[in-house]
Amino acid sequence: MEQPDLLTQFDQAAELIAASRWPLLICHVAPDGDAIGSLLGLTWILRALGKNVTPASQDGVPKNLRFLPGSQTVVSQAAGQADLVIAIDSSDLERLGTVYDQALLNNVPLLNIDHHITNLMFGSLNVVAPTATSAAEVVYDLAQSQGWPIPPEAAQSLLTGLVTDTRGFRTSNVSARTLEIAQRLMEAGGSLHAVTEGVLEQRSFDTVCLWGHALAAARLQDGIAWTAIPLTMRVPCNGVEQSDSGLANFLVAADEVEVAVVLVERKEGPIDVGFRSAGRVDVAQLALGLGGGGHPRAAGCTLNMSLPEAKALVLRATREALAALPSQP
Repeated sequence: MEQPDLLTQFDQAAELIAASRWPLLICHVAPDGDAIGSLLGLTWILRALGKNVTPASQDGVPKNLRFLPGSQTVVSQAAGQADLVIAIDSSDLERLGTVYDQALLNNVPLLNIDHHITNLMFGSLNVVAPTATSAAEVVYDLAQSQGWPIPPEAAQSLLTGLVTDTRGFRTSNVSARTLEIAQRLMEAGGSLHAVTEGVLEQRSFDTVCLWGHALAAARLQDGIAWTAIPLTMRVPCNGVEQSDSGLANFLVAADEVEVAVVLVERKEGPIDVGFRSAGRVDVAQLALGLGGGGHPRAAGCTLNMSLPEAKALVLRATREALAALPSQP
């Protein structure tokens, strides 16, 4: 059962949405399954309510998520009229990227829907549920609180967000209610098989190639495992784009690792940094100190500096976080 404050926020969010005709939905840059899943899930729900919705993602839709219904309607640049902006799965305004044009949208109400404990509460209205497993769960609870129908397309999208952000129901915040929500989304038309096979299990050979190079470059010292993916590493792998998430999850599973770090150089210049914790280090706070955010066991940030500078900064901050831990008996 949702807390009274969150139910009030759901009601207030519904009022903003009811007053809107052209909502613009934006997820965070370098989107993952929860970002795209919750973006498209809410898109389908609001379209069923008669809204003229524009879903947007600066970096488009990753190839492995293009099986989701409506993925081809996601734009990378918002054009046209918007009378409400809904930020989804983004802990701060900057992570909305270039889609959020402050000059054009500064006077438009901004609804912030998220589940990150490090959310900076940047919206006109903030619907943030840190105990939720995913932004998809928050969107589901919003729809349920208002009695909004969840079309099959929305069910598939929200189930994708739920499954991917819990790594297939393996994270520590998964509860009986998480599984109940998954059941309801499957009953509404979502396919669990499509998510596990299409997103969790399958990857291109180019991605496998890149992982091979990145793992060969990985290092372990004092409980920190790290690797970096410079642009040059992608050349023999047909220039494949790669997020940090799967690789960081793989590294942190090693017995000796307390924190895994993956640094990814982007064509545009910034360095994406992904953190994963085995449990003792709160990487959400670590990332927050570097201008990012996330969850205690999975977080990230973006650094506008060279790859060597980012590596030095990140490893220093990670070592300090480990040094601050109480000694184990």
